[in-house]
Amino acid sequence: MKLFTKLFFSTMLILTVILSVAEYVTVAGSMENEYESQQEEAFRQHQLILYGIRAGILSAAQGSEASGDFTVAVATETASDMRVSVMLADESGKVLYSNLGDVSWSEDKTFSKETIVYETVRSGDSTYLLTGSLFTQNGQTMQLTVCRDMSEVFCHAQALRRKSQVLFLIEIGVGAVLILVLTYVLTEPLQDLEKATRAFAAGDYSQRPKPKYKDEIGSLTVAFNQMADQVEDNIEALERAAKTQKDFVANFSHELKTPMTSIIGYADTLYQKDLPPEEVKETAGIILSEGMRLEALSFKLLDLIALDNQTLIREETEMKDFLTDVFQTAQPLAEKRGVKLEIEAERAYCRIEMDLMKTMVLNLLDNAFKSGTDIVRITGKVSEQAEERYVIRVEDHGRGIPEEQLSRITEAFYMVDKARSRKEHGAGLGLALCQKIAELHGTSLQYESKEGKGTTVSFALAKEADE
Repeated sequence: MKLFTKLFFSTMLILTVILSVAEYVTVAGSMENEYESQQEEAFRQHQLILYGIRAGILSAAQGSEASGDFTVAVATETASDMRVSVMLADESGKVLYSNLGDVSWSEDKTFSKETIVYETVRSGDSTYLLTGSLFTQNGQTMQLTVCRDMSEVFCHAQALRRKSQVLFLIEIGVGAVLILVLTYVLTEPLQDLEKATRAFAAGDYSQRPKPKYKDEIGSLTVAFNQMADQVEDNIEALERAAKTQKDFVANFSHELKTPMTSIIGYADTLYQKDLPPEEVKETAGIILSEGMRLEALSFKLLDLIALDNQTLIREETEMKDFLTDVFQTAQPLAEKRGVKLEIEAERAYCRIEMDLMKTMVLNLLDNAFKSGTDIVRITGKVSEQAEERYVIRVEDHGRGIPEEQLSRITEAFYMVDKARSRKEHGAGLGLALCQKIAELHGTSLQYESKEGKGTTVSFALAKEADE
């Protein structure tokens, strides 16, 4: 059974029970109050009639001896004057006078001189209240019964009961509509959550129910959306990782296939043909070039694999000395390419793995040398915005990188200019390796580039406190 149905019917059941009890208490209470009022009125009436009979007997007895017949005459006259129904009987219960008709007491009814007894009886379609007592006058003990018609009271009670039932039905109807609306309002957000959950299960991760109320269900909806965002991000990350891995395998296969095809083709030419020495040398040069590209590719791949399994031990290093060492190592390659290499470094201490960091900076410098620039500048300075960070920059004035390609240059095997990269034995793994080393040092590479104006690569390291 759905929550909507359970909530609706359980609330309706509670409302029905409450209204039924309220109706019963109202009608029963009204009836009880009316009955008590009628009892009090019947008591006063009984006393008044008893007083009238006794007074009549006393008054008449002053001139003659009272007798049973005389008493009956007085009771008859009193009942006639007061327009009430009475019954007069002697002490043994023999009826001396009665105008009650078919109305009578139940059997074995005991009367008392001290109190008045009451009994409600029905005769035909009418209901009566009988009051009875014993009294002694002029040596005679008699039973007096006074009958009071209660039909109007019971008719009133029946009318009240019918009104209560009509009101009960109206209240149930209105309550059902209100409970239906309230149940819908309460369960609608849960239905939205259910739809979103089913959509998630079916693979649609874009579903987001809107929180409609600031209550527990609203908080649950917000939490669900946060979870959904995280799940969607994780799935997208997994999809990107799967795509990257697929691209990596495809690119790796391609990068292997191209030089191997050349090597096998030219080696086959050397094997099957007698070539002049000049062509042999040229063919061997091509085989050597492609072999060097395969060697560079294998070294880069080994470095990437090693980084994934390496335990990094960082040591406190003076960064000016470190950058000076990098400068001296890269200077011969800069001169070979006709590039002027400049350095500007401030003293500061950072914790680095020296070999990996040197490999990263040399890779960045090598890319700068290949950009077609005439000058490359390496700087190391304490950040002006955050004194606890030491920023290293490699800047060139070469051809630059198109803006739409900046986000992909750290992908494995991605090359901005594939023809130029392959000519220089590039495999598209250098920046991927640099990004990995940067991550191991708790930083990332930041690129600023404009086509025709050059590129600046920077990263920030945590600076040790000055002694």
